[in-house]
This record gives sequence, C-alpha cells and structure tokens, in this order.
Amino acid sequence: MRLHSLALRDFRGVKDRMVRFRALGTTVVVGDNEVGKSSLVEAFGLIFDLPDDSKSTRIRDIQPVGQDVGPQVTAELSLGGRELTYSKRWLKNRSTELTIVEPDGRRQSWTGREAHNEAERLFHENVDPVLWQTLMVSQGQSLVLPTPADAEPLITAVTAESGTPVDGASMPLVTAVEHEYLRYWTPRGKPTGDFARSAKAVAAAELSCKQAFQAMEEVQSDIRRAERLNLDLDDVTGRLTEHLTVLEALRERKQATDEILLRRDSVRSRAETARARLENHTRTRLERERLLDEVERFTKFEAELAGRRADAELVAKTAAETVQAAEAALAEVVELKDLRRTDVQAAERRVSDLMDRAELDRLVGQQTELVDVRARIAAAGTILDRIKVDDAIVAALEDARAAVVEARAALAAGVPEVTVRRLGAEPVELSGTGLEGNAPPELGFDESTEVLVSGELVVGVPGQVEVIVRAGGEAATLRARVDDAVRREKDLLKKAGVKDVAAARELLRKADTASAELNEARRTEKSLTAGGDPGERIAVLTARLGSVDEAEDVGGKQPAVEGVPGQMSLFAEFTEFASPHDTLFDDVTETGPAPADLPGAQRALDAARDGLAEAERLLKDAEFAVEQARKAADEDRSEAQNARARSELAGERLAAATEALESARSVLDDEAVTVAETEATAEVEAVLDELTAVQAQADEAGADRVADELTHALAVAKRLQDERDRLRDALRTTEGRLEQSGRDGLATRRDLAELELAAVRTEHDSLLRRAEAAQRVHETLSRHRAEAQTKYSEPLQSRIESLGRSVYGPSFRVWLDDDLAVAERELDGVRLPVEALSTGAQEQLAIITRLAISHLVSTGEGSVPVIFDDALGWSDKARLRDMGALLGRAGDHGQIIVLTCMPDRYEYVPKAMFITLDG
Repeated sequence: MRLHSLALRDFRGVKDRMVRFRALGTTVVVGDNEVGKSSLVEAFGLIFDLPDDSKSTRIRDIQPVGQDVGPQVTAELSLGGRELTYSKRWLKNRSTELTIVEPDGRRQSWTGREAHNEAERLFHENVDPVLWQTLMVSQGQSLVLPTPADAEPLITAVTAESGTPVDGASMPLVTAVEHEYLRYWTPRGKPTGDFARSAKAVAAAELSCKQAFQAMEEVQSDIRRAERLNLDLDDVTGRLTEHLTVLEALRERKQATDEILLRRDSVRSRAETARARLENHTRTRLERERLLDEVERFTKFEAELAGRRADAELVAKTAAETVQAAEAALAEVVELKDLRRTDVQAAERRVSDLMDRAELDRLVGQQTELVDVRARIAAAGTILDRIKVDDAIVAALEDARAAVVEARAALAAGVPEVTVRRLGAEPVELSGTGLEGNAPPELGFDESTEVLVSGELVVGVPGQVEVIVRAGGEAATLRARVDDAVRREKDLLKKAGVKDVAAARELLRKADTASAELNEARRTEKSLTAGGDPGERIAVLTARLGSVDEAEDVGGKQPAVEGVPGQMSLFAEFTEFASPHDTLFDDVTETGPAPADLPGAQRALDAARDGLAEAERLLKDAEFAVEQARKAADEDRSEAQNARARSELAGERLAAATEALESARSVLDDEAVTVAETEATAEVEAVLDELTAVQAQADEAGADRVADELTHALAVAKRLQDERDRLRDALRTTEGRLEQSGRDGLATRRDLAELELAAVRTEHDSLLRRAEAAQRVHETLSRHRAEAQTKYSEPLQSRIESLGRSVYGPSFRVWLDDDLAVAERELDGVRLPVEALSTGAQEQLAIITRLAISHLVSTGEGSVPVIFDDALGWSDKARLRDMGALLGRAGDHGQIIVLTCMPDRYEYVPKAMFITLDG
C-alpha cells in the first residue's frame, strides 16, 4: 500500500486541507501543536473503519465544536496494484464514494454502503493489520518496540529470504505432541493434571510416613531423656544440701568481722582530716617564704633598673645631636646634585640637536629614493591592470586549442573525404552543407579539390548528372563537437583580448616581468618605510631644528630644511605658532662654549653625567648616614623609655610584695606558722600508727574477703536451686508425653503409612515414565523448531544490525526473542537487555526495527507506509544526524511519513520532502 494524498474538511480543528505524500521516499509534515498533524493518521484510520452512517463517539469527537457540519476525508492510495480514490463524509449530508482504476486501465465506481464494503474488503485483503499497527507509531508510542511475529507479510518475507519453513515440522504432529506434553506438564515445564496430583500424593504419603517414624523415635528419645533427668536431679539435690551448710558458716563469720571494719573506717576518717590540716599549714609556710623572697628580689631589681634608666637617657640625648648634624650635611649634598643635574640636561639637549641634524640628512636621501620606488610601483601596476591574461586563462586557451585540433582530427577520421576532378568541357558545380576545406563553387578545366563532408555535398554537371554525398549520423555529432570547440576557443580569446594562444603567452610573460618588478619595488618600499614614513619624520625634525635655531639665534649655521620632496612648508607652519620668548638654556649658567661637533658634545655629556653620578653617590651616602642616625636615635629613645617603664614597674611590684607580706604577718607571724606545721605533722603520724594496727587485725581475720565469699556462695546456691527446679519440670513433662504416646497407638500408625506410601509410589512411577517420554519428544521437536526459527529470524536480525551499524558503528548487534522483538543489544562489547537502555537508545532501536521490517516487506504486495508521529524526542545532536541519514536511506526502499512540530530534528534527512501545515 502507498498513500498518495489525504484531504480533510471540517475535521476537528481543520477547516480544509490537502496533503500529498511521496510514494517512495521520506515526507516530513511540519506543524505547530494542535495544527492537525495527528488528525491525518486518525482520519485515514476512520475512513476504512466506520461507515458514513456510524453513530460512534469517535465520529462525534471529530466534528468541530459548535458547528453543524459533516467531517469529510478523501484519500488517494495504491492498494494491491490498483489506484483508489476514496471519499467519505459523516453526520451531515452523509456520502461514500470509491473509484478504482485496475492495472489494465479499467475504472470502477461505488457509492454508499457498497463503496464502504468494497474498500474495507480490499484493505483487509491487501493490508495485514498487525504489520499496519507495527509500522504506524502514534504520538507518545515511539518508545514501544514492535513484536511483529504475527505479521503475515513479514513472516512470508523472512521465510522466502531464509529458505526455511516456519514450523520445521508438520502441524498435526506438532499439535499431537503438544497435546500429550500438556497432559503432564505446563508450558513452563512444571507438572500438571494427574501427574502433578500423583506427585503431591506421593509427597503427602512420604510426609505421613516420615511423621509416624519421627513420632516413634520421639517416644524412644523421651524414655532415654526421663532416665537421664532422674539421675541429674539426684546429683543436683545432693550438691545443693552440701552448699547450704557452707553458706551458713560464711554468714556467722561475716558477723564477727563487721565490728573490725567499722573501727578501721573511723580511724581512716580521722587520718584524712589530720592530713588535710597538715597540708593547709604547709601551704601557709610556703606562701610566707615566697613573699619574703619576692620582697628581697624586687628590692635588688629596682636599684639595678634605676642605674640603667640614667644611662639610657644620656645615650638618647647624644643620638639626637648626631641626627641634627647629619641632616645639615644632607641639605648641602642635595644642592650640589641639583647643580650637576642642570649641567647634564644642557649637555643632553646639545647632543639631541646634533643627532637630529644628522638624522635629517639621512632621511632626505631616503625620501628621494622612496619617490623613485613609488613611481616604479605605479608603472608596474598600470601594466598589470591592462593585461587580462593569467595562468588559468592561458591553460584554458591551450586546452581549447587542443580540443579544436582533436575534434577536427576526429571529424576528418569519421566523415567521408571526397575528391572531385573536372575532366571534360562541361562545368562542374559544388554546393552543400557541413563542408570542411576550401571547396570552390565551380571547378575549372582539369582542376580538382578534396572536401571533407560532415553534412551534404552536391556535385552537379548541369543538364547531365548530379551526385549527392551525405555523411552518416555520427558526422553530425563530430561536426557539433568541432563547432563547440571552436566556439569555446573564440570565447576565451575574446575574454583575454588576444588573437591567438601565442599572443596570450606573450602577454603572460610581460605580466610576469611586471609582477616581478612590482614585487621588487614593493620590497624596497617596505624596507624604506620599515621605521615609518620618512616624510613625517622629516617634518618633525625640521620643526624641532627650526625652533632650536630661532631660540639660539645662531647665524651662518645649517639653515632650516625646506623644499624636501613630498613635504609642505612645515618649518614655516611651526614658526608661526612658536613663542619668540622661548629659549633652551634660561636656567643654565654656561661655563664655556658648547661643542659644535657630535663627538665633542657626547664627551661633554659623559663628563656631566659622571659629575651627576658622583653627586648622586654622595647623596646616597648622606641619606644613608641620616637614616642610620635617625634609626639609632629612635632605638636609644625607645630603650630609654623602656628602662623608665621597667624601673617604674619594679617599684610597683616591690610595693605590692611588701604590702602582701605585712598583711600575712598581721594574721599570723613567721614563728607561729612553723609551730602550727610541726604540731600537725605529729598528729598525722599518731593517727597513721593507729590505722596500721587496725588494718593488721582486719587482714588477720580476712574481713575484706568475707563479703565477696558470701555473695558468691549465695549466687551458687541460687543457681543450684534453679537447676533443681528445671530438672523437676522437665521430668514431669517427659513423663506426661510418654503416658500420652502409650494411648495414641503410634506403632499402628507407622505400619499403615508404609503401606499407603508403597501404593501411591507405584501409581506415580507409571505416570512419571509416560510424562518423561512426552517431555523428551516435546524437547526434541522444540529444539528442531527453535533451530528453524533462528534461521527464519536471521534476515530480520541481519537487516536491523545493518541499519543500526550506520548509526552506532560496527560493534552494534541485537538478539530477537520468539516474537521477533528485539530482546537485547550489544555495543562496544557491552550486552544489555532492552529495558536497561536509556530512553533515547530505546526510541532509536524501535525506529531502526520498524525501518528494517519495512525494508523486508517493501518489495511485496503487503507493504505499508511507515508513519512516525512526534518521534526522535530523546536523541542528542549526533544521534539526530545519524538517524536522519538512516531515514533518508530507508526512504529509497519504501514510503516514510514523519509528523513533527520540531523540524530541526529532521534537518539531516537527505532528499526529504518537507510540508508545512499552517494553523
């Protein structure tokens, strides 16, 4: 099927629109949102699905809101070798019209319900619904990968290409094996039916038998457990009785040692109090000794700092006098440096004046040479402007001349050459068309001529004979080639303004000579103007030297430069604005005449600079001396201030120490402090002796260990009592289970379970043999069918990989599942399921798969267009370029229609036809 055009009228928001598509190639329909792009696909589906009298809500939805009009759709398409024009209008003025043009040219028409039925029949006969839905991607469905296993045209195409039947076995055999397999197994290979129930019965019987045996084993275990519990209970009871006797003895011992521990605690408390009193008296004595030491130390320190203070103040006064003397010497050196700088400036001005005069002489000569060079450049430029010939034109003329010679040679070899000679008295006349050579209209007696005939030659003897010679069909081609070659040669000669190739070569030689002369002159000009335009420098120097000459009013020296080639009277222009009162050496007292030559002026300048350097050296020494004097004065003054501050601080600290000592003596004098410490020491020694005696008595009685031994004994007694109670409870529980087991008849239950298990196992073994046989046959047949399926799916897989490698590169591979859908993709050695790919990669893979399907079925009668509505929304710039190229190549094999509001996505689709829909 190929869709040629769609026309919509009063369809949703579309008033009237006609869109034509390429029958082969890519058509991109561009339009903004809600302009009606998706309505084209919807309209094409409705025209075949619903008759014009349908009351479906789908028809009501396409009618424009608030308008009493009938939606109308007209489609032109090719279907099964026929050309169809199908038009339908719903709701208002309903109508259906179908016109079919058969392959032999016959035309048939239907209207009404007959037209709808006939169109529906042709559509279903020629269009596979699965293939149509697979290749039509609606808006928002671009990520869905197709599963085209049920598309009959695709299966036919891959079967024909692979040469392998789809089933790989006859369908009756497949059905019988499948039926027998499903009696015992589910499609996923799990037991089912009688086989599954038999397996469950065996499992239940085995469980019952196992439980019966376990119950008997538990009875035997309970008997052994009861015997062991009786023995353990007797042992624990005996050990508990012995331990309670030991515990009572420990309680009596603890009562006897508690009195010793109380007396020890009392003595220990008195010892701690006496020790604290002693530490207090010791701190008081140490503090008194510290105060006495500080008063003595600060007294000596104050006397020492007073002497240092007097020395520092004397040194600071002397340093201040030294600074004043150094500053006076510095002022004298600064005055000397100013005088030497004035001498240097005067000498520099004289040297600069003499250098400017020498530079001016050099520039005048350079300017004269530059005028000559520029004249040569102008002359060479004039010659080159008149010559229109270059290497390309000469080469073209030589090629054209060779083409003329070659064409004429081919004409001479391909047309007949006729020689005509007059032998008698009768005149011989020559005429015709397409004659090469000088053919006279008439031959004289015994005169002959040779003529190449590319058209027609008429040789006549009036009243007697006429001979016509015509060239063959190829002669006209050869003649046209000669005419074309000659015309091209004449056009090139006219363009070059020469009469022949030799003249063109001569002009080219002259152009080369002029070009060489021009390049040489330009290099000379560039060299002369490398430092700037000499004329500008001459004007500056002329103005400067003119100003100096007027200021000095020197007669008989070199006059101001005028009449320089290419210059205006810049000197006169400068002197017009110069002040008559300006002089160069107003501030300088001349010590002698200035040198008239440049070397003498340079020597005078060097001498002046040496004097200035000496003055600057003296200035640096004087500044350094002042700086050092100031620094020493600052340090001495700072040292005097520090000495004064330290002396005052020492006096303050001595006064504070004396005051603190007197305050402490007012509370307790020095002798009382020593007596109090001696008494506290004696008290501590007496209490410690008493504590030692009490501790020895406690150690002898073991008073510190009794409490721990009693706690441990109580814990052991508690553990033995808990163990005895636990053994009693376990013995009662075990004896109760044994009594209950005797009433349940467990031995009889075990025998019945063994008989039932043997019966169900016999039945299950029979079913198992039949099920395993059916499974082996099914697996063998499935394996052969899978091998056949691999062969017939290979064409589609190969086509997808071929298209995908143009986008992703040579490492691209895919794997298909049983429904021919892409299940996995490999790229650069990484294999991933489709669900793990990015959104953009899934969309690109879906598009590539549909293009591969379209390519496979494009040559068959069941082919359909590929329609993409709003696709490639998740692709980057590089992928858009590759996918665009792929869509362009796919359009060479089928019809592709793209609907989009983003035309930039498809700018890389070659040979695509773009249709823009207006709102």
